[in-house]
Amino acid sequence: MRPILLALSLVSLLSACGFHLRGMGQSTPLAFASLHLQAPLTGLGEALQRQLSLRPDLTLLPANAAEASLVVDSESVDKQILTVNKSGRVVEYQLVYRARFHLSQSGRDWIAPTELTLRRDYSFDESNVLGKAAEEKALLRDMHHDAAQQIIRRLAALKPQAAPATPVPGK
Repeated sequence: MRPILLALSLVSLLSACGFHLRGMGQSTPLAFASLHLQAPLTGLGEALQRQLSLRPDLTLLPANAAEASLVVDSESVDKQILTVNKSGRVVEYQLVYRARFHLSQSGRDWIAPTELTLRRDYSFDESNVLGKAAEEKALLRDMHHDAAQQIIRRLAALKPQAAPATPVPGK
């Protein structure tokens, strides 16, 4: 009985302080209500499409109807040898993922062309080539997801621009 009361009191204390798990609760509203996404429907483009379509405060529209346009200019993956053993065989690789994007609205850049770089290391085993190929694909999929999350956080950090001040006559 006592452990149950202790657990209930801890849960009530956590809920009273406003604690919630990451990703739960309200998301930060964006500075615009509609967005055009111009990205290939592979990798990052798919991840952005999926995550942006889940936002209740945003509508994905064609370029001529959207308030702003998010463009993925390029993305690339590079696989580099990280370490080798004394026999000269590869022991670890590093995946380097780069994505270049920008956000514009009515010809004005809200986010200038920006490059994201993500790196993941993984060990390599010659006796498990198929398993390591699957691991590499999973790492790449996670990198696409992480890059999409970073881009969305940058979109959420934008503040709506105030209307330009109009001069008051006589002043």
